[in-house]
Amino acid sequence: MQKRVLLAAGAALLAGAGALLWSRRDASLENDLARLGRDIDDVTLTTHFGARIAWRALKGQPRAVFFGFTHCPVICPVTIYELTAALDRIGVAPDAVGVHFISVDPERDTPERLRAYFEGFGPRVTGFTGAADEMDRIAQSFRVVSTRTDTEDGGYTIDHTATVFLLDANGRVKDVIAYGSPPDLVDQRLSSLLSDA
Repeated sequence: MQKRVLLAAGAALLAGAGALLWSRRDASLENDLARLGRDIDDVTLTTHFGARIAWRALKGQPRAVFFGFTHCPVICPVTIYELTAALDRIGVAPDAVGVHFISVDPERDTPERLRAYFEGFGPRVTGFTGAADEMDRIAQSFRVVSTRTDTEDGGYTIDHTATVFLLDANGRVKDVIAYGSPPDLVDQRLSSLLSDA
């Protein structure tokens, strides 16, 4: 248990570093964001329903994109809950904004595992997995860092960037939400994404 708490604390520290990276709200932020999520239109993913889909086919609606894994003890489920709760608070229809969870652990995150995991989160969320090299390409295009750490029980955990990327209907990153952001900030950024749609 102590090991799990330490790993969660390590992930929180990584998330905090991400918060510092993305908290600046200056003119250069737009240029930084424009470089993210590029050159991956041909990547093919598998949804938690087992459907194969190209990254380019996800364009057409605004999206909140988050990288994580289903064995994550705290950060991933909290982030998904906070996103869906925020969309409910601001009155967004389930089909108006996609909440897309991209696995950094395709070895364990099969479509079946993802489907069981997301049953309790409602219709807003879609989980994606795929071949390890394809998932790595997506993560790298968003500058997402993930580090696998073996655990004493013979398993492993993954510390990873915990930033939520807000993409417009054309697939461009317009803003980000750092892990641990207050609810009013989350609401404001999601509302702004919709107003730009």
